[in-house]
Amino acid sequence: MARIRTIKPEFPHSESMGKVSRDARLTFIELWTLADDSGRLRGNSRMLASLLFPYDDDAPALIETWLAELEREHCIVRYCVDGTSCLQVCNWLSHQKIDKPTASKLPEFVESSRIVSKPREHSSEDQGSRIKDQGPGSRTKDLKISIPSESHSDAKPPEDVQIVFDHWRRVWNHPSAALDPKRSATIRRALKGYSASDLCESISGYLNSGHHAGQNDRNTVYDGLHLLLRDADHIDAGLRFAREPPELSSKLTQHNVAVLKDWLPPELRNENPGFSEISSSDGDFERDIRQRALPANH
Repeated sequence: MARIRTIKPEFPHSESMGKVSRDARLTFIELWTLADDSGRLRGNSRMLASLLFPYDDDAPALIETWLAELEREHCIVRYCVDGTSCLQVCNWLSHQKIDKPTASKLPEFVESSRIVSKPREHSSEDQGSRIKDQGPGSRTKDLKISIPSESHSDAKPPEDVQIVFDHWRRVWNHPSAALDPKRSATIRRALKGYSASDLCESISGYLNSGHHAGQNDRNTVYDGLHLLLRDADHIDAGLRFAREPPELSSKLTQHNVAVLKDWLPPELRNENPGFSEISSSDGDFERDIRQRALPANH
């Protein structure tokens, strides 16, 4: 159960927080709201992503990196007991003052239960890796060598991800849009339940939705990739729009439109025998009304 926690004014000035990314700092604070009175919580990263960042499509792919940053700075420790993944906030009582604490239902951390973090991919924050210099007559010491990092933009996305993204960009006229990590994560998640062709068809289907195409009270086009592929319900809706395009107007409106197509202005009605009852009128309606109002023997 989530809890109300406090943040000390000196928290932003902590040196350990200065060594992690902003996303990792936010993750650390939000972990407090899930931690029990002993600073322990369940540690499954996918579960944490859904609880802490429910509106961020890229969180499931990035939260492992944020947790690794915090663990590197000894802010948290992750461990597993009897198949249960747990997380302990280090120095918990220095972060929170707990009145009448409730006993934790999660097992306590012991060194033998520590989860060894997977090696992280090199990021722009990594200056390199350490090697041992054991030159003649010198002491063993650590040296840093610079290792080029591969950014997200340099890595080639899977073919299906690129196909779906290119289709969205072309159909909704976003030629300069970039396949950033958030859009890539959105497509990857959608591909777990649908084929690339299904996603392309769903994206095209929303062109048949007047609301999404801008025919709404705000005159706003709702064509964001994160919206069209938000979840299975949105994808299925797009497929329905594609396969059974909705009527853009009611039957009454369609009837009225058809009638208006046959309507002629008064000055042209003389040419139409269907309006013979007013064919003698020259368009002066006020004079016609006065003449019709006179008695028959006048």
